[in-house]
Amino acid sequence: MKRFLYIALLFQFLALLGTGVLRFVIPFSIELSRLHIFAGAATGTLILIHIVDRLRLLKLKFKPRSGKKTWVIPVVSLLACTAFWLAAWYGTPGVSHLMNLSYEQRNHAAIFRLQDNIASKENGSFLRTVKLSSTGASIDIELLWKNNPNGSAVAIWAETKSGSIIETLYLTGSLKYSESHDWEGGTAKRGEILPVWRHRYTTVCGVDPFGEVDLISQPTVNHQWLLDQKLDEAKEGFVIYVEVNLPGDRMPSIIYAANIEPEAHNPYTLLNLLAHSGGSQKDGELNYNLNELPMKHDMIERIILKTRWNQ
Repeated sequence: MKRFLYIALLFQFLALLGTGVLRFVIPFSIELSRLHIFAGAATGTLILIHIVDRLRLLKLKFKPRSGKKTWVIPVVSLLACTAFWLAAWYGTPGVSHLMNLSYEQRNHAAIFRLQDNIASKENGSFLRTVKLSSTGASIDIELLWKNNPNGSAVAIWAETKSGSIIETLYLTGSLKYSESHDWEGGTAKRGEILPVWRHRYTTVCGVDPFGEVDLISQPTVNHQWLLDQKLDEAKEGFVIYVEVNLPGDRMPSIIYAANIEPEAHNPYTLLNLLAHSGGSQKDGELNYNLNELPMKHDMIERIILKTRWNQ
């Protein structure tokens, strides 16, 4: 039994170490994170079993003995570990320098994360994303598929009527964490898969689809790239865009859109097919020639939106 315990502990520790290193150097992966968490849990469980098995011997180590300060080593060990944990928690010099070498820090401009007040759910038949403001105002977007779109790429975002991006409300999977993505048997950039959204997103991240830094783009007092203010004030409308691309057809993405007005009596809005991204890779401009539209729009049953303004 002890032999099994030690060997299992070794393997779990190696898995924990390996996944920890990979999480440091490569983009986020839910599978890798899941393996890291469970390897950590298994390692902790095995260590706990080992401690229980050796509890009697452990008590002897801590048992006071005349003329010997046996408490010194445990106390010093605890203090050293506490100092290590605090350094990691507060990001002291040295720790922060090490973390700057991680993938997350080196590619922070390319990494996209939803706001805390946005929740999304999806399966083979639908995709739904909901944003709830602090005042109770909300926007609920649901995309229904006709067929299961394996490997589809979707971006949902809001813009002002003048064309400035306000906030991204949804972005598919690994597109959140890297500019490169497995696509159609190879690797493609986000600007090739969802070119319209990616060009709009340049304003937020400060790096264009070609990797050039956009020094003009930065948040201001009047434009923080959040939809909350629009929903809370209920004074000015905005536009919701949905860009969809399906792998395997070698065709551009398609774009649905709808104007959302606070004066509208009906809280429900149906998004209409607006354009496609043919020729948009260079500048992100919409192609309104629907005669060139690929047949992929038949994959979408409908996209409907419900808005609840702050009254």
